Amino acid sequence: MDFDLSETQQLFRDTTLRFCGPGDTAARHAARRQPGGFDRARWQELAGLGLIGLAAGEGDGGLGGSLGDCATVAQALGEGLAAEPWLECGFIPARLLASRAAAADVIAGSTLATLAFAEPGRRFRTDPALETAGGKLSGAKTFVPCGGAADLFLVTARHEGRSAVFAVPRDAAGLTVQGYPVADGSHAAQLVLDGVAHGEPLAADLDAVIDEARIVAAAELVGLARRLLADTLEYVKTREQFGQPIGRFQVIQHRLVDAYARVEAAQSALYRALLRLGAPPAAVKGFIADAAQWVGQQAVQLHGGMGMTDELAIGHGLKRIVLLGKLFGDAAGGIAAYGREAA
Repeated sequence: MDFDLSETQQLFRDTTLRFCGPGDTAARHAARRQPGGFDRARWQELAGLGLIGLAAGEGDGGLGGSLGDCATVAQALGEGLAAEPWLECGFIPARLLASRAAAADVIAGSTLATLAFAEPGRRFRTDPALETAGGKLSGAKTFVPCGGAADLFLVTARHEGRSAVFAVPRDAAGLTVQGYPVADGSHAAQLVLDGVAHGEPLAADLDAVIDEARIVAAAELVGLARRLLADTLEYVKTREQFGQPIGRFQVIQHRLVDAYARVEAAQSALYRALLRLGAPPAAVKGFIADAAQWVGQQAVQLHGGMGMTDELAIGHGLKRIVLLGKLFGDAAGGIAAYGREAA
């Protein structure tokens, strides 16, 4: 079976890597100091390249990219250690806002939208407990990605017996937003909704979009693992102990071979998921997150103490891996769910 990228996918991959640049940590620090943890000017540049529109349908002014196209971009963003929340504020809103007027502003990068699904005390559950009542929303949402800077919140709630999503602007009456930093340097938020009026629910299938987001997150995890392995390979060629590069030591070589094998296994799992073979998306993401975190931990150990500092890309990459590993369910939960389905 041919797993080579199509000409179009290769174009988007190359465009994404050029956008990311060399992954300069100083530039990343500067971006993280911006409101929301990233540079809005670069976000609009990313939108101008068509990378948000790729996730939207042609009828909404997008490019109508497939899930494989979007996974290609996500993997390249991981390899480039991008600070921009393309998954959280690009891919997911573009999918959920299909056929809504707000989609055009999201695609253009002028409106920053994010999904508010997590609720206090419900750990990794993606189905909402918050319910609509009399055309209003009252309750709380926690860990809203990029919520500190978002212009539009896509709030999940129970509505007429099913899960639904409502578009709530940041300035809506009754909405309180409390931002805070998270592990990878980005900013999340907690929302308190006190009688916030809502309109008609979005037409998109929430569960289907979350499953797609799990695959896209898995693709970014593969890219991150590849980047951390590549950086570590370069490091062990130059770091010397006992008068020779540590990469010549057999124990180091064995660990790097194991890391390479896990990266390739993760890549294969991603390909199978894109072909809709085998495990469900939650389990695929769980397997890939577990592999990526192991690779990241090896990278940190082989770099020594400075591997965990913010001076090197290694620490930034591992923190992003940890965050993505918990988004929409952790590795253990995803794999356990697959086990229950397969039994």
